Amino acid sequence: MIGIDAGGTKTRCVVLTLGGALAGTGTGPGANPNSGGDTAGALGTALREALGTLDRNHVLGGVFGIAGAGSAGRPAAVAAARQAWQAAGLRGSPAVVTDIAVAFAAGTSAPKGIVVFSGTGAGAAVINDGAIVRRADGYGWLVGDEGSAVWLGQKAVRAALAAYDGRGSPTVLTESVPRALLPPGITAELEASRCRHRQRRTFAMAGASPAALRGGTAVLEHRLAEAQPDPRVAQAIVKEVYRLPVAALGRLGPVVAAAATAGDQVARRITAEAAEVLLRDVDAVRPALGGLLAPVVMHGSVLRDGPVADAVRAGLRDRFAADPRSAGDGAVGAAGMALRRLGYPVPP
Repeated sequence: MIGIDAGGTKTRCVVLTLGGALAGTGTGPGANPNSGGDTAGALGTALREALGTLDRNHVLGGVFGIAGAGSAGRPAAVAAARQAWQAAGLRGSPAVVTDIAVAFAAGTSAPKGIVVFSGTGAGAAVINDGAIVRRADGYGWLVGDEGSAVWLGQKAVRAALAAYDGRGSPTVLTESVPRALLPPGITAELEASRCRHRQRRTFAMAGASPAALRGGTAVLEHRLAEAQPDPRVAQAIVKEVYRLPVAALGRLGPVVAAAATAGDQVARRITAEAAEVLLRDVDAVRPALGGLLAPVVMHGSVLRDGPVADAVRAGLRDRFAADPRSAGDGAVGAAGMALRRLGYPVPP
């Protein structure tokens, strides 16, 4: 059986035997066309690597969970899945579901429950037998995905730019965002320029009058100047943001989490807001359970660990009086769905 979890930044494929043993794995780039991915190409790359030299005639079926494969993007996702499947020399065609359904299956074998997810995309949904019963958000970076890694990245860039030009509060993001986002050569050049500026300020301090030094005026002015970020960094960040695919902003998610953990107030406000919107998504879909006691699964890089994950986990525990489950490999969850659909038991 083949399972694929195709997100906005990475595509994972696994091949499982009917007994649930792992027979092959493969990876590819992001597959969501809404965030700049080549769906068919990404699926094909991961699928070929996972199959390797395995006999294609032994493959009975597969489930592809593809980001952007909801009703609006389903025709294109199905076409891309079939194209990749046939190009790999496989017979028939795979079942196509959203990556949201796969995320739920990666955390439980139960047929129905809630998944709250935050990776490249974000939102919550009630899932029943691989179908979305009700969803909140997960609408893509342009009109939704609040609380996602990309959303965190956008917030981090905006906070850094606001601090650069004086609109926002001081934050360590003015240092960590360019380090994470800009090519090493650019950051090294800007750092060298800042060191030269620091030396010039030091020389200017040496010529200050004794009265000014005694009053602390020159020292204060020097410190304020040192705290003022180089405006060229802002321009370099803007240039890089518009050059990169949108999904690349997701790499700033861990940067925000690290800053929040270290106590940066701007970053803490961003992570707190992320947790709030994700829990609001859960509250929006919860009525679709109809009072059923069902599992709640947390899925995605943002909800693996860190301040957002901790706050969401605590909020879910308060709402459901039980610990949420942490999702494992989405591709394995997809392969498990394929096994269930053919009546085979899914190993724990």
